[in-house]
Amino acid sequence: MKRTIDYSLYLVTDRRVTDQKGRDFYEAVEEALRAGITLVQLREKDVTTEERIAIGRKIKVLCDRYDVPLLVDDDIACAKAIGAAGVHLGQSDESLARGRQELGDDAIIGISAHNLEEAQAALRGGADYLGVGALYPTATKKDASCLGLGPFREIIAAISLPIVGIGGIGEKEFPEVMKCGAAGCAMISSILGAEDITATVMVMKMAYEALRKGE
Repeated sequence: MKRTIDYSLYLVTDRRVTDQKGRDFYEAVEEALRAGITLVQLREKDVTTEERIAIGRKIKVLCDRYDVPLLVDDDIACAKAIGAAGVHLGQSDESLARGRQELGDDAIIGISAHNLEEAQAALRGGADYLGVGALYPTATKKDASCLGLGPFREIIAAISLPIVGIGGIGEKEFPEVMKCGAAGCAMISSILGAEDITATVMVMKMAYEALRKGE
């Protein structure tokens, strides 16, 4: 049975961010989980599959401790090896069809989309959710062009899937994105690079609860 996912506070990992802050990667991820992160994506570039699996197994232990699903970015083999809930695939990553074949119908498969056409194709292909952006300038992907909130709203209105905003989202931007009708926001630097991870996550968690209550 496919797991119900809360996409609202979606942490994407990047050890480079914690390294730059001089903090322990796993401790930072656990602090974010403890504060209320609802979904984690293992996104570690420039490592081998074996290294990613080793990192992923440690992150999976942390996610299981807080009953939070773990997805893996662009590595179906790693997702299978660590028993992740699914994968997130880009437009040029492993195909959605292959991901579904390898991981099964219960796996969560997210697809990156940068425009309505890509979003429609992912919907037809059987994606479970979309990561759409970049919505704001981002240090993580310096070459990413900004989509903006106008086109983002149009995609949300046209596509009957949970839509997660990505790219340059922090405490200030989080409510703006969620007010567009997003299911959640995927964030790296604004959480793992925050001076106070717990406080940062809690601020966004409270903002989300206020929006849900219509405040």
